[in-house]
Amino acid sequence: MSYLLAFCLALCWGTAFLATKNIVDVLPPYWGTFYRVLAGLIFFIILYGVQRKNLRCPVKELWRPWTIGFLLILFPFAAISWGQRFVAPTIGGIFNGTVPLWSFIAGAVLLKGVDRFTWRRAVGVLVGLAGLLIIMWPSLQLGSDPNVLYGCFAFLLMAWSYSLGNVLTKKIMVDNTSVAPEANTFHQYLFSAVVLLLVSFVLEPVPAAASFTPKVIISIASAGIFSSAVAFLLMVALIRRWGATRMASVTYFTPVVAMASDMIAFGRFPGTNEIAGLVLIFVSLFLIQKPVRPLQETK
Repeated sequence: MSYLLAFCLALCWGTAFLATKNIVDVLPPYWGTFYRVLAGLIFFIILYGVQRKNLRCPVKELWRPWTIGFLLILFPFAAISWGQRFVAPTIGGIFNGTVPLWSFIAGAVLLKGVDRFTWRRAVGVLVGLAGLLIIMWPSLQLGSDPNVLYGCFAFLLMAWSYSLGNVLTKKIMVDNTSVAPEANTFHQYLFSAVVLLLVSFVLEPVPAAASFTPKVIISIASAGIFSSAVAFLLMVALIRRWGATRMASVTYFTPVVAMASDMIAFGRFPGTNEIAGLVLIFVSLFLIQKPVRPLQETK
């Protein structure tokens, strides 16, 4: 059962980039992000309403879901929508696969302990950075489309935001029980939806009703419900069965699913640089994920 959950989670995360591509081809990026978050918010309102969950959060504790909502929903979703206009879904999936790399760096700096740097892990970080450089190399050449480079940087910001959010989730959420998990999730989505709505109104024209074709509506539902809300529930279920570290290994399959969806939908095969960079990123993740002994045992 656990492997089935892991497979479904990989599908949820990996297909998000194709769905986002379909959305931003028609809608402005921030409006597209708003509708994705709105779909997830409606899903949780219905789910928690049926379950009669308590969604109240003390005012003095609102900063907790708001912080995590910004780092894990609002900012990375907006970065995906903005960057996906210029690059293929495969690229987005590959950058998403680097989240464990950046999570390790953030954890090593903020949490210390078993997440600390070692020589092997330092080499792993350098190998991972080399992989990213290879992927981005064509867009760094003179005469190349600068928008592709901007798209890559947007996905890099996405990965950084996810990684920092993953680390801070433990510090300001998991280790604190003042807010129920359901209330925390609801307020993350509510905060993100409200901010995105305001940003969209200020920065972009309101999409015409004709823009919401069946393809766009299905893509919004897929990205907001399947790749976000349902993925969150699957992630929580896997953490309970496997623990957070083993669950994170599902991220490694996100680029593979993104590549497959890209080939099926657009007939696009990954370039040599993308394959080479992905291989180096996998090597990097292997090097940094290998456990180290606690500090007291190394003296």
